Amino acid sequence: MLERFPSIDVGDESISYQVTGKGEALFCLHGWAGHERTYDGILKWFNPHFKVFQLAWPGFGSVSARRSAYRISDMVRWVDTFRNKSGIDRINLMGNCIGANVALEYAYTHPDKVKNLILNEPHAFMPDYFFLLLYPLIKDILLNLVFKTSIGRKLLLKAFPLEEEGKGTGYTERRLTAVPTHCMSAYLKALYLYARETNLHSRPKLPVRTLFPIPRETFGQVAAFEKSYSCCFEKFESISVEGSVHNPVVEDPRLFSEAVLPRLLDCS
Repeated sequence: MLERFPSIDVGDESISYQVTGKGEALFCLHGWAGHERTYDGILKWFNPHFKVFQLAWPGFGSVSARRSAYRISDMVRWVDTFRNKSGIDRINLMGNCIGANVALEYAYTHPDKVKNLILNEPHAFMPDYFFLLLYPLIKDILLNLVFKTSIGRKLLLKAFPLEEEGKGTGYTERRLTAVPTHCMSAYLKALYLYARETNLHSRPKLPVRTLFPIPRETFGQVAAFEKSYSCCFEKFESISVEGSVHNPVVEDPRLFSEAVLPRLLDCS
């Protein structure tokens, strides 16, 4: 039986969520294959210091999606409605993958509501990232071939440094098989449109303090983000994360926590 989590109506959709820990509010926004437990691995370290809210996008967790198309601006609105209904004035905000782009846009549109921002791989701003070129050709059939078959997943995992064989938690591969294809497609399109329409260099510098973890081994575009866009932030700090797995927030949460938590506490 699938695990069920509580949900909050955020207007045209509902957001399911998990809350643990105590202290300042830390909202965690998951990526393309996430759910309400994406950040469970870091709770051992973060819960003594933060009340962690893990939000799940519609269709990814306990709540089904009502619509088939969204924009990043819709997701920003959902997060703000969730914050308001939770009675929280100001949050620390962490995002991973697609969630990082939502977190970044939320900080731009609600800078007075964000104390600290943690960005893990904001894919919309990675130069030459594969989906920016392929999305117009990608439909559910191709996504099913890539993510819902063992051969497709193996090819994907070999093409990108998702994790070294025998290391990591296997989170990425497990979740790619679990998320409905039409939900993955809808959010991929939202990210594609956001990337085409957004120019960080044309905006005023973001005043929110921003932490940018960089794994030792990851997509080359992750490091390129720091080089190309760190100038778009007033307070930008890159944090080196040891280890040899892609996306350590889910694949090696201990290394991620040891690198990021001290810096976040210094900011709090």
